[in-house]
Amino acid sequence: MSLFSKFKNNLQKTSNFLSSNILNSFQSKKVDSQTLEELESVLISADISLDVVEKLINSVRKVKASEQDITNVVLETLAKEIEVILQPKEREIFVENDQTPKILIFIGVNGSGKTTTIGKIASQIRDENKILIAACDTFRAAAIDQLKSWADKSKSDFFSGNINQDPASVAFQATEKFNKEDFDYLIIDTAGRLSNNTNLVNQLIKLKNVVLKINDKTKIETILVLDGTNGSNMIKQVDIFGKELDVTSIIITKLDGTAKGGALISIANKYEIPISYIGLGEKLEDLTDFSAKNFARSILNLEE
Repeated sequence: MSLFSKFKNNLQKTSNFLSSNILNSFQSKKVDSQTLEELESVLISADISLDVVEKLINSVRKVKASEQDITNVVLETLAKEIEVILQPKEREIFVENDQTPKILIFIGVNGSGKTTTIGKIASQIRDENKILIAACDTFRAAAIDQLKSWADKSKSDFFSGNINQDPASVAFQATEKFNKEDFDYLIIDTAGRLSNNTNLVNQLIKLKNVVLKINDKTKIETILVLDGTNGSNMIKQVDIFGKELDVTSIIITKLDGTAKGGALISIANKYEIPISYIGLGEKLEDLTDFSAKNFARSILNLEE
């Protein structure tokens, strides 16, 4: 299966919603105030933010009434405009021939798919790489066990502390091990829920500062994992984590299970943070490099 086919097949909930409703809106075969109003409603219902919707409506407004296949022209116009928004946010975390050891700190709320994403990434990069996975969510024994299972599957080394141990101290010990034993990657899982957002962010800042203090020469990635089924509610999470923790990349999971895929466009439009991966299913290979063109065309049910 080609990469585009994977996008198209697994984004069907969003594409079916958008394409069918847009087709219904343009049954009159013309662009006028009524069809534009209907299109606006469809785009908003797909969790696309108002500022993005305005851009998209303005681009469609320029479509000439003389176009024979006006619905297809509208879809192509939307796809091009969406790609323009998304393309600057494409970014690969793992660049071929990049020999620099990296520390990856994964953050995000519980249920976002953080631990599973770590396991999939470790499995994808394990060839010729020595990987250490550290369990710094010390409040949930089940989280440590799940991460250990993924470490075993990906043939990665595993490090964990004690239940309720200070997560920053576990990160310190794991980073020391990473330094001494010449690992290529240290992947750190973190807690996703405390009594309030402030406590969680402060704990994560402390953890990151500890890692920076004892390893200031290794590139550190702070990766925010978001649950795509939350739609526009993901924006609040980017607000909470983004600035305080200097997030360098976003991964959006579970996009195969939602018709709210439009929220990804809103995030790309609002923030300067790149999107590295999207989750398109449960299989290992369903964690896929983000592609602006593939995403834009797939959610509108267009061909490659």
